[in-house]
Amino acid sequence: MLSKSFMRKTITIAIIFCGFALHAFSTDAEYKLVRIETLTNSVRVRLPLTDVTGKVRVKEKSLDGFGLPVAPSKVLLGKKHYLEWQIGYDTPDPKDITVVPEIKFTRKGETKYGHELSKIIFEAVRLGLLSTNELVHEVELLKKNSTGTFEESRAVEVEVSTNTTADGFQSAVQKLPQFTKTTPHGSVQIQLKQKQRAVGYQAMIYVCLPMDELLAMDGSPRPPSKAKSKETVFYDFNRENGAFLVDIVHAFGIASQQHNEDIRKILGKILETAH
Repeated sequence: MLSKSFMRKTITIAIIFCGFALHAFSTDAEYKLVRIETLTNSVRVRLPLTDVTGKVRVKEKSLDGFGLPVAPSKVLLGKKHYLEWQIGYDTPDPKDITVVPEIKFTRKGETKYGHELSKIIFEAVRLGLLSTNELVHEVELLKKNSTGTFEESRAVEVEVSTNTTADGFQSAVQKLPQFTKTTPHGSVQIQLKQKQRAVGYQAMIYVCLPMDELLAMDGSPRPPSKAKSKETVFYDFNRENGAFLVDIVHAFGIASQQHNEDIRKILGKILETAH
């Protein structure tokens, strides 16, 4: 029979261990979050640098434009590297850390709230980094592009070799279309990729931020170096790169009919709150 004293000590150790595990999990989950902060003259985005399995990952520039994933903690990150961010603009979670309660709309019976890109635009307009005239102009452009979008007009091509190898395998090459717009402050890409939870392909938007445009925690340029464990970096949207922010919005508008409709609703909500 185990003594009551021994059992109490065992339970206490187990509780302490669970507490440490829960704390570690919470810290890791918080690190992976994209955070958006409004400063005096800019909208600052915090991004994880070493979360290679998430929405943000480091890549090395390549001639084909798709980039090569790298292990950020093992590579000296410099001018030939960039951070690829699969940016979003809505969420069904009203408690999301980047949610904008003022931006609320319905898609296929589900309530959506603006977040990430929507929050950046919302705050950029509030700070005067973007004008309402720019948004009105963008809405008019997107209305004209609502049908001939990337997802509906582009197709994945497959080339199958007529010859087989000696061991009986036949080769096939899949070509995925990609659009890229490059600016001095970063680039935005539209890629056609296979849907994760459905049949078919969908247009995905990636914001590519040059490593030498990223900031350290104190707001200074991040020096070339290997990434530290759970390191975060920052990117500022300001008056100098406001046009780049509009390019990101436009990329969604031409990516697919659904994105086009959603973005116009979001810009409309922002315009309503700005008046």
